[in-house]
Amino acid sequence: MEVHHPHHPTHKKKWSEYIIEFVMLFTAVTLGFFAENVREHMSEKEKKKELLQTVAHDLEADLKQFEFHKSFSQEKIKNCDSLIALNNGDQSKVDQKAFYALILKTIWWWHFNPNEKSRNEAEAKGYLTEKENTELNYYISKFNFFKNDLKDMEAFENEADKTILTLFPEYTDHKLFDKQWRFPAIEIPNKVGIKKIDSETANKMNYQFSMLKLCSDVYIMNIDSMSVYAKKSIDLINKEYK
Repeated sequence: MEVHHPHHPTHKKKWSEYIIEFVMLFTAVTLGFFAENVREHMSEKEKKKELLQTVAHDLEADLKQFEFHKSFSQEKIKNCDSLIALNNGDQSKVDQKAFYALILKTIWWWHFNPNEKSRNEAEAKGYLTEKENTELNYYISKFNFFKNDLKDMEAFENEADKTILTLFPEYTDHKLFDKQWRFPAIEIPNKVGIKKIDSETANKMNYQFSMLKLCSDVYIMNIDSMSVYAKKSIDLINKEYK
Protein backbone atom coordinates (compact mmCIF):
# COMPACT_ATOMS: atom_id res chain seq x y z
CA MET A 1 0.00 0.00 0.00
CA GLU A 2 1.33 3.35 -0.89
CA VAL A 3 1.61 5.95 1.83
CA HIS A 4 0.92 9.45 0.79
CA HIS A 5 2.43 12.29 2.83
CA PRO A 6 0.75 15.61 2.67
CA HIS A 7 2.88 18.30 1.15
CA HIS A 8 3.41 21.38 3.31
CA PRO A 9 3.96 24.50 1.37
CA THR A 10 7.35 26.18 2.11
CA HIS A 11 6.97 29.45 4.00
CA LYS A 12 8.50 32.30 2.13
CA LYS A 13 10.00 34.92 4.49
CA LYS A 14 9.13 38.50 4.04
CA TRP A 15 11.79 41.17 3.86
CA SER A 16 10.58 42.51 7.20
CA GLU A 17 11.43 39.17 8.85
CA TYR A 18 14.95 39.25 7.46
CA ILE A 19 15.37 42.76 8.79
CA ILE A 20 14.08 41.76 12.24
CA GLU A 21 16.47 38.77 12.39
CA PHE A 22 19.35 40.99 11.31
CA VAL A 23 18.48 43.61 13.93
CA MET A 24 18.23 40.93 16.64
CA LEU A 25 21.56 39.39 15.66
CA PHE A 26 23.24 42.78 15.45
CA THR A 27 21.82 43.76 18.83
CA ALA A 28 23.04 40.53 20.43
CA VAL A 29 26.56 40.98 19.00
CA THR A 30 26.66 44.65 20.00
CA LEU A 31 25.45 43.95 23.55
CA GLY A 32 28.04 41.19 23.85
CA PHE A 33 30.74 43.59 22.66
CA PHE A 34 29.70 46.25 25.16
CA ALA A 35 29.47 43.69 27.96
CA GLU A 36 33.00 42.52 27.22
CA ASN A 37 34.23 46.11 27.17
CA VAL A 38 32.55 46.79 30.50
CA ARG A 39 34.07 43.62 31.97
CA GLU A 40 37.55 44.55 30.71
CA HIS A 41 37.13 48.11 31.98
CA MET A 42 36.11 46.88 35.43
CA SER A 43 39.02 44.41 35.46
CA GLU A 44 41.50 47.12 34.44
CA LYS A 45 40.04 49.48 37.05
CA GLU A 46 40.53 46.83 39.73
CA LYS A 47 44.12 46.18 38.60
CA LYS A 48 44.83 49.90 38.71
CA LYS A 49 43.38 50.14 42.22
CA GLU A 50 45.50 47.21 43.44
CA LEU A 51 48.69 48.57 41.88
CA LEU A 52 48.21 52.08 43.28
CA GLN A 53 47.52 50.59 46.70
CA THR A 54 50.86 48.80 46.36
CA VAL A 55 52.45 52.15 45.47
CA ALA A 56 51.07 53.58 48.73
CA HIS A 57 52.35 50.57 50.67
CA ASP A 58 55.84 50.94 49.15
CA LEU A 59 55.90 54.65 49.96
CA GLU A 60 55.08 53.80 53.57
CA ALA A 61 58.08 51.44 53.55
CA ASP A 62 60.22 54.31 52.21
CA LEU A 63 59.02 56.54 55.05
CA LYS A 64 60.30 54.01 57.58
CA GLN A 65 63.68 54.02 55.84
CA PHE A 66 63.74 57.82 56.03
CA GLU A 67 63.55 57.73 59.82
CA PHE A 68 66.75 55.67 59.97
CA HIS A 69 68.63 57.66 57.30
CA LYS A 70 67.73 61.03 58.83
CA SER A 71 68.84 59.93 62.29
CA PHE A 72 72.05 58.50 60.82
CA SER A 73 72.82 61.75 58.96
CA GLN A 74 72.17 63.87 62.06
CA GLU A 75 74.57 61.67 64.02
CA LYS A 76 77.18 61.98 61.26
CA ILE A 77 77.09 65.78 61.52
CA LYS A 78 77.79 65.53 65.26
CA ASN A 79 80.64 63.08 64.60
CA CYS A 80 82.22 65.42 62.06
CA ASP A 81 82.04 68.31 64.54
CA SER A 82 83.73 66.11 67.16
CA LEU A 83 86.55 65.14 64.79
CA ILE A 84 87.13 68.75 63.70
CA ALA A 85 87.39 69.78 67.36
CA LEU A 86 89.73 66.84 68.01
CA ASN A 87 91.95 67.79 65.04
CA ASN A 88 92.26 71.32 66.41
CA GLY A 89 92.88 70.17 69.99
CA ASP A 90 95.45 68.24 71.98
CA GLN A 91 95.70 64.66 70.63
CA SER A 92 97.62 63.53 73.72
CA LYS A 93 94.39 63.74 75.70
CA VAL A 94 92.25 61.74 73.23
CA ASP A 95 91.26 58.15 74.00
CA GLN A 96 92.43 55.98 71.08
CA LYS A 97 89.51 53.53 71.26
CA ALA A 98 86.95 56.35 71.10
CA PHE A 99 88.89 58.08 68.31
CA TYR A 100 89.05 55.08 65.96
CA ALA A 101 85.43 54.16 66.65
CA LEU A 102 84.45 57.75 65.82
CA ILE A 103 86.34 57.69 62.52
CA LEU A 104 84.68 54.44 61.51
CA LYS A 105 81.17 55.74 62.28
CA THR A 106 81.85 59.00 60.45
CA ILE A 107 82.95 57.60 57.10
CA TRP A 108 80.49 54.71 57.16
CA TRP A 109 77.29 55.21 55.14
CA TRP A 110 74.06 53.47 54.25
CA HIS A 111 72.51 53.97 50.82
CA PHE A 112 68.80 54.57 50.47
CA ASN A 113 67.15 51.73 48.53
CA PRO A 114 63.77 52.97 47.25
CA ASN A 115 60.83 50.61 46.91
CA GLU A 116 60.04 51.86 43.42
CA LYS A 117 59.06 48.77 41.43
CA SER A 118 55.33 49.49 41.82
CA ARG A 119 55.79 53.19 40.96
CA ASN A 120 57.73 52.31 37.82
CA GLU A 121 55.04 49.82 36.81
CA ALA A 122 52.24 52.32 37.40
CA GLU A 123 54.09 54.89 35.31
CA ALA A 124 54.73 52.35 32.53
CA LYS A 125 51.01 51.48 32.42
CA GLY A 126 50.14 55.17 32.12
CA TYR A 127 48.25 55.28 35.41
CA LEU A 128 50.13 58.37 36.54
CA THR A 129 49.64 60.31 33.31
CA GLU A 130 45.86 59.89 33.08
CA LYS A 131 43.89 63.09 33.44
CA GLU A 132 42.23 61.93 36.65
CA ASN A 133 45.64 61.36 38.27
CA THR A 134 47.41 64.64 37.51
CA GLU A 135 47.68 65.50 41.21
CA LEU A 136 49.15 62.11 42.09
CA ASN A 137 51.53 62.35 39.13
CA TYR A 138 52.74 65.72 40.44
CA TYR A 139 53.42 64.33 43.91
CA ILE A 140 55.27 61.29 42.54
CA SER A 141 57.34 63.43 40.14
CA LYS A 142 58.39 65.73 43.01
CA PHE A 143 59.25 62.67 45.12
CA ASN A 144 61.44 61.36 42.28
CA PHE A 145 63.10 64.75 41.83
CA PHE A 146 64.33 64.82 45.43
CA LYS A 147 65.16 61.10 45.31
CA ASN A 148 67.49 61.71 42.35
CA ASP A 149 69.11 64.61 44.19
CA LEU A 150 69.56 62.37 47.23
CA LYS A 151 71.28 59.70 45.10
CA ASP A 152 73.56 62.37 43.65
CA MET A 153 74.48 63.41 47.18
CA GLU A 154 75.31 59.80 48.04
CA ALA A 155 77.73 59.72 45.11
CA PHE A 156 79.22 63.05 46.18
CA GLU A 157 79.71 61.75 49.73
CA ASN A 158 81.32 58.61 48.38
CA GLU A 159 83.95 60.75 46.63
CA ALA A 160 84.59 62.71 49.83
CA ASP A 161 85.12 59.45 51.74
CA LYS A 162 87.65 58.32 49.11
CA THR A 163 89.65 61.49 49.71
CA ILE A 164 89.56 60.90 53.48
CA LEU A 165 90.86 57.36 52.95
CA THR A 166 93.90 58.68 51.08
CA LEU A 167 94.79 60.81 54.12
CA PHE A 168 94.61 57.97 56.64
CA PRO A 169 98.36 57.14 56.46
CA GLU A 170 99.09 60.62 57.88
CA TYR A 171 96.04 60.62 60.16
CA THR A 172 96.09 57.23 61.90
CA ASP A 173 98.28 54.50 63.33
CA HIS A 174 98.09 51.54 60.92
CA LYS A 175 98.21 48.87 63.65
CA LEU A 176 95.11 50.34 65.29
CA PHE A 177 93.46 51.25 62.01
CA ASP A 178 93.91 47.67 60.76
CA LYS A 179 91.99 46.31 63.75
CA GLN A 180 89.14 48.79 63.43
CA TRP A 181 88.88 48.49 59.65
CA ARG A 182 87.36 45.01 59.93
CA PHE A 183 83.85 43.66 60.04
CA PRO A 184 83.21 43.24 62.84
CA ALA A 185 85.93 45.50 64.21
CA ILE A 186 88.60 43.96 66.44
CA GLU A 187 88.58 45.37 69.97
CA ILE A 188 91.40 47.80 70.80
CA PRO A 189 92.26 48.92 74.35
CA ASN A 190 91.38 52.24 75.92
CA LYS A 191 94.50 54.37 76.02
CA VAL A 192 94.85 58.11 76.34
CA GLY A 193 96.83 59.66 73.51
CA ILE A 194 96.81 59.14 69.75
CA LYS A 195 99.20 59.79 66.89
CA LYS A 196 99.92 63.52 66.68
CA ILE A 197 98.16 65.08 63.69
CA ASP A 198 100.20 67.69 61.86
CA SER A 199 98.47 70.97 61.01
CA GLU A 200 98.43 70.36 57.24
CA THR A 201 96.76 66.95 57.58
CA ALA A 202 94.36 68.30 60.20
CA ASN A 203 93.37 71.14 57.85
CA LYS A 204 92.77 68.75 54.93
CA MET A 205 90.70 66.41 57.10
CA ASN A 206 88.68 69.30 58.50
CA TYR A 207 87.72 70.37 54.97
CA GLN A 208 86.60 66.83 54.15
CA PHE A 209 84.57 66.57 57.35
CA SER A 210 82.92 69.87 56.45
CA MET A 211 82.05 68.37 53.06
CA LEU A 212 80.47 65.37 54.82
CA LYS A 213 78.43 67.75 56.97
CA LEU A 214 77.17 69.51 53.85
CA CYS A 215 76.25 66.16 52.28
CA SER A 216 74.31 65.23 55.41
CA ASP A 217 72.54 68.62 55.47
CA VAL A 218 71.38 68.20 51.87
CA TYR A 219 70.59 64.53 52.48
CA ILE A 220 68.27 65.48 55.36
CA MET A 221 66.66 68.23 53.26
CA ASN A 222 65.92 65.71 50.50
CA ILE A 223 64.55 63.20 52.99
CA ASP A 224 62.22 65.82 54.47
CA SER A 225 60.98 66.81 51.01
CA MET A 226 60.48 63.19 49.93
CA SER A 227 58.57 62.52 53.14
CA VAL A 228 56.17 65.38 52.38
CA TYR A 229 55.35 64.13 48.88
CA ALA A 230 55.25 60.49 49.96
CA LYS A 231 52.62 61.32 52.59
CA LYS A 232 50.61 63.42 50.13
CA SER A 233 50.66 60.52 47.63
CA ILE A 234 49.62 57.98 50.26
CA ASP A 235 46.75 60.17 51.48
CA LEU A 236 45.51 60.74 47.94
CA ILE A 237 45.67 57.05 47.00
CA ASN A 238 43.88 56.04 50.20
CA LYS A 239 41.20 58.61 49.47
CA GLU A 240 40.65 57.74 45.80
CA TYR A 241 41.51 54.02 45.59
CA LYS A 242 40.71 52.48 48.98
